[in-house]
Amino acid sequence: MGQSVYAQVMPLIGRELGFSVKLITTFVSISAFMFLITTPYWGRMSDRKGRKFVLMIGFIGYVISSLLFILVAYLGMIGILMTTNLILFFLLTRILNSAVGAASRPAAGAYIADITTEEERSAGMGQYGAANNLGTIFAPIMVGFIAFLIANTSIFPSYLEPYGRLIPVLIMSLLSLLAMLMVYFYLPETLEKGVTEERAQKLAYDSKLFILVGIGVLIFICFSSTMTVAAFYIQDKFNFTTLITQERQGIAFGLLGLFSIIVQLSFIQKSKMIPINFVLISIPFFILGVLSIVMSPSFIYFVLGMSFLGIAMGLASSGYTATASLNAGSSNQGEAVGIAMVAPGLGFAIGPLMSGFLYEVSPNLPYLVCIPIFLLIFILVLFLKRYI
Repeated sequence: MGQSVYAQVMPLIGRELGFSVKLITTFVSISAFMFLITTPYWGRMSDRKGRKFVLMIGFIGYVISSLLFILVAYLGMIGILMTTNLILFFLLTRILNSAVGAASRPAAGAYIADITTEEERSAGMGQYGAANNLGTIFAPIMVGFIAFLIANTSIFPSYLEPYGRLIPVLIMSLLSLLAMLMVYFYLPETLEKGVTEERAQKLAYDSKLFILVGIGVLIFICFSSTMTVAAFYIQDKFNFTTLITQERQGIAFGLLGLFSIIVQLSFIQKSKMIPINFVLISIPFFILGVLSIVMSPSFIYFVLGMSFLGIAMGLASSGYTATASLNAGSSNQGEAVGIAMVAPGLGFAIGPLMSGFLYEVSPNLPYLVCIPIFLLIFILVLFLKRYI
């Protein structure tokens, strides 16, 4: 939910501060690159220090970096921070958020692996993915609801309207603080005693793992590319105001998350196929989603395309994460999930940067470029299945 809030507010805050599309997407790429660098480290630390400890570090990092982000954005809006200083401090807050906040992802994934058997792994990772997608639903609902309150009611004073995009980030900081306290007081440690001192086995860094991570990188390049420019696309194609764009973006992202959850809590829970096959099944849904978006004559068709993308990501992300987890033993699940998280980190580093440049050539290009990428994913999955 926390990262989804940033996905909602970053484009609109950036435009209010006078940043170009390329600059905003570059921020996203750099922060994702920090996620890429630090996630394997946090995964290995969770194998040594325990899942609970690393989870708490992730939540604390998110809270501190988000409060700093709010401060920097506010100072930019009132004109105290300008041009180079504003860009520098804005970037530093995003780097801090990614570098330390990244700790929660591999620790949470390893926690799920700890409490599931190999037979239950796909279902467990499906539930884990559904939890993430609940965040992608609740975040845009919250962001859109706050935008509606600011625009249509007197709950917030009129002078707060320019800063309305910052309120969801503040709320998420408080929720993350609450989550950290829940982890500390209520979440039991799952890492077996003795494993923290000496690992029973090493993770195999073979060609199979590198091909799998490559597939994940391509998946998340497409996903991040389409998500990063969604707000710009909605605003520019349908000529919405900023607040209306925020509301409509909330609807689109909410439906994307909803359809991901439906897939992950129904089909994936019941299916007995090997996890990598979920990636294969996702490909036609992703292509249908892209085509629906670029051919959309109205916002309804755009939402339909986003729903197809939700189904695709529900299948692909669960299949990818479960396959990576099954490639490791019980003593190095943190490292395995940390390596698996390299894919979204690298994908979100490349995708937004690529989409920012492509968008200024043509708004449809960030979406259309994903079709040949997914055809390449299809070939790589067929090749990988020979070794599974």
